[in-house]
Amino acid sequence: MNNTPQKGSLLSIPHYKILTIIALATLVSWASWLLVVLKLDPYESTDLALSLFFISIVLALTGTFTVILFFLKKWRTQNKVYVKHVTISLRQGLLLSLCTSVCLALLMLGLLRVWNGLLLVALMTLTEFYFSSKDEIA
Repeated sequence: MNNTPQKGSLLSIPHYKILTIIALATLVSWASWLLVVLKLDPYESTDLALSLFFISIVLALTGTFTVILFFLKKWRTQNKVYVKHVTISLRQGLLLSLCTSVCLALLMLGLLRVWNGLLLVALMTLTEFYFSSKDEIA
């Protein structure tokens, strides 16, 4: 089996181009979140405001966590940068943002307690362990 990236695949794109796209999408997501917070009245259109709030916060946090986690991985490995670091950081950023958003939703409903927050973190940790074990096998 040949593990070299094929021309035109995602793995053939340099990591800095992928990070630039993620950073720009993150800026747009934070701008949309700010627009939702400032312009939509949750008392008039509750369903629309909450839906757009959670969609924009998940996208914004995913991008933010992805960029932060990538630079932590780059700092830890010193000089070796792989596109695989970007994909792993993207997956971990998505899991962190989903965990944060579910905690926000539970907080909004008045259901967030320490034990169910810890269960949610444990679930996301186990999910990451599952995916990272698949990465090591491949």
